[in-house]
Parts: sequence; C-alpha cells; structure tokens
Amino acid sequence: MASLKYYLQLGGRYVFAGLFGAIVLYLLFVLRPWKKRPLSKEYRARWMLSLWYLCTLLCVTFAGRWAGRLAPFTALSLRPFAALCEALVSPDKHAQNQMLLNALAFVPLGLLLVWHAQKREKGARLYWLALLLPLGIELIQFATGLGFFDLDDLLLNCLGGAWGLCLGLCYVSLKKRKSILFPAIGVLLPVAAIAAGLLWLSARPYGFVPQDFSDPAHGKPQSVSVDALEGQLPGTVRVYRIVSLSENEAEQTADRLFAALGLTRNRNLSDIYDDVAVYWAAESNVYVWVYYNGDFNLHVPNGLTIEGTPAETALGVLERAGYSLPAPDEAEDDRMVWRFFPADGLLYDGEIRVRSSAYSGDVIEASLRRLQPGTACYAYDTAALRDALLSGRFSILDGSGAEQIRQLVCQSAELTWVIDGKGCYHPIYRIDAQIDGEPAKILAPAF
Repeated sequence: MASLKYYLQLGGRYVFAGLFGAIVLYLLFVLRPWKKRPLSKEYRARWMLSLWYLCTLLCVTFAGRWAGRLAPFTALSLRPFAALCEALVSPDKHAQNQMLLNALAFVPLGLLLVWHAQKREKGARLYWLALLLPLGIELIQFATGLGFFDLDDLLLNCLGGAWGLCLGLCYVSLKKRKSILFPAIGVLLPVAAIAAGLLWLSARPYGFVPQDFSDPAHGKPQSVSVDALEGQLPGTVRVYRIVSLSENEAEQTADRLFAALGLTRNRNLSDIYDDVAVYWAAESNVYVWVYYNGDFNLHVPNGLTIEGTPAETALGVLERAGYSLPAPDEAEDDRMVWRFFPADGLLYDGEIRVRSSAYSGDVIEASLRRLQPGTACYAYDTAALRDALLSGRFSILDGSGAEQIRQLVCQSAELTWVIDGKGCYHPIYRIDAQIDGEPAKILAPAF
C-alpha cells in the first residue's frame, strides 16, 4: 500500500506529461488555429484546465502501472465496502491515505463539470460524467489488465466527483445569493451512506467476514461426529488487531537496535515508503527495515558475533535493545516463537528468525506485533461446529488424500489464531480428527 508521499511524487512525475498531452489536445480540438474564431479567456482557461486535469489523471492511473507491470491481470471485486473495511482495520496507516486519495482525486472533476455546465443550456446533463468517467476508468483497467475492477474504488471515485459537484453548486448558489441547503446535503449524503454501510459491517468483529475454510478438493463429508468435543469448546472467543507503529516509534525501534550493537542511527539517511522505514547506522553498513505492523529486519553485512546458537544471539541483541521476552513457546537453533505474551502492559505475538545470505550477511527477522484485544464473540458450540463441518467449512491441514470424505470424527480441539490481510487475528479451531478411520488435523472456524 503506497504512502501519501508516494502518490504526491507520482502526481508530480506525471503532471508535466499531462500538461504536454493537454496542450496537444487543446491545439487540436479547442484552439484549432486553422479556424479563426474568437474565444474568450474564460473559455480557453476552462478547457485548458479540464484537459490538463484529465490527462494527468489518466497518466497517474495507467502510465505508472503500464511501466511497472510484468504481465496483464484481471480481477473483479463486487463486494461493497470490503476494501474500505480493510483500510480501516489495516495496521498499514497508508491504506487510509489511498482510500482518501481515491475520493479526492475526482473532486476537481465535479468542480470543472459545474464550471462547464453553467455556460451552456441543459448543462446539468454533464453531471452524469461524474459517474461515467470513474466507471469508464474501472472498466478500462479490467479490460486491459492494468488494474482491477473494484466496486469500492468506483464508489470512492464517484463520491469525490459528487463532492466536487456539490461544492461547485454551493459556490454558484452563494454567488447568486441563493440557499446552499440542497448542495450542502449533497455533500453530506454520500458520506452518511458510506458511514451507514461501515457501521452495519462493524457489527462483525472489525468488519471482516470470517475465513471460509472450505476445501473444494474434498467437498462435504457425509457424516460428522463432534460428541468427543462436548465441554472442550470455549463459550466466547476474541479477535485481536495489530497496533501499528508511528513514524516516531519506528525511529525509536531502529535506535534501540543500533544501540544494542554499539551503533547510532544516521540522522540524515533514512527512507520511508509504503509501510516500511529504512534506517542506516552512522558508523557501518548495518541497516534495519522497520515495518509499521511491528515487524523489523536487522541486516548486519559483516556478520553477528555468535553467542551460542543464532537464535540465542538474536535474543541477546533484543534483550540489550530493551525487549522483555519470556521463554519462547517453540525454540530451534535459528527460530523462536511466542504466542500472545504480555509485556510492558501490552499483548504481543511474535517470532524471531535468524538467517544468513551472501547479499545482506546475517539478518534477524522479528515479528513482535503489539495486539489490541477486540470484541469477544460467541464461539461455536458443538451443534454449530457440526453444521459448519457438514457444509464443508473446514480445510485439511494434515492427513487424508481422499477425494470424497464419508465420515469425519472430531476427537479434540484447541483454539488458535490466524492473521488475515487486514491486520486481524481471528480465532479458529485446530482439530484432531479421524477421516474415514485415518488420523488427520483440520482447521475450522471458531465463530
């Protein structure tokens, strides 16, 4: 997900290309020097600004993707508010920037359409372009493989166009000393509609749909027994959300890691883009990537001073950096895993891995994610879980390669959590089972 800085740089990069295209179109279709005709300054300015905006918008939308794409792809998302919910719950703070810019980019379109409409009879027909232009762009993206058709993008683009129309009409009404009540309502109504949709979805934990564990390779079992699970399943389960780092916290993380190695951060050399910040040490070529979801990768090209196993070395570095870590739940020579451990009044989920490469030397990869407990939800009881399994809402983690499942017998279950792309940990059951008499492990929804 790109940052606001990235989008501003992208707009600046293509603003001159858009200006060149606008000048060409202006000469060919507006000025037409071979036809001598009087044109007012307002007419010239209106068309020049409109063409410049349109060419820049198309360049930003298509040219950058064309230059960077590897192969065409097509995708279709017709779920309303899905991307909006994802942005709102994502630990990547730049996701909200993209949603906001999707709307703001089309505000000038509405303003320009009002300007054009006021200068011609039946100009209100032009207002349909505030809906048709975003729709056309989404269809072109889908047809050419330069993006994908996302209903939320279309809603936000149209929302921006509607805002521009209403703001322009407010200005016209004030200029003519008329009431701005109806244009003002037009500004607020789309926002209220989207807010109502998000409020409806927020009745679910963080507005996401529980993961569908259906496994089409195996289909639905003919019979399911969950009798052995009576009394094992919890009454409620909880969703957790990753708490994202601020830019200042990312800098502090880098400073603590460098201090643990006896280094200091180069204050003049850091790069911040997408959802990660890159910091370099002043005295050496050691650098660290700090992600806003709490992950970080510490690169030591000259190699770490090994103290025991690589995992123990990494643990020593983190302890010197101020991380209070309990004994890991799982430990290997180059990997340690923690599950939901409290520290400093917060809840964490984490994993540390140490690896070596010819390019970056030794690397400590850490996922120490701060978690915020979400709403407690009613968990599936045995009857609800049986219904979910009978409908095929499970996936086989280990065992049974049969194409058709006749009998599924659940023996024991433990609660675990999986993270989705929206920065939410949602609970699932990890079940020891028998599939047609053979041992297997399956995953099934917990609520």
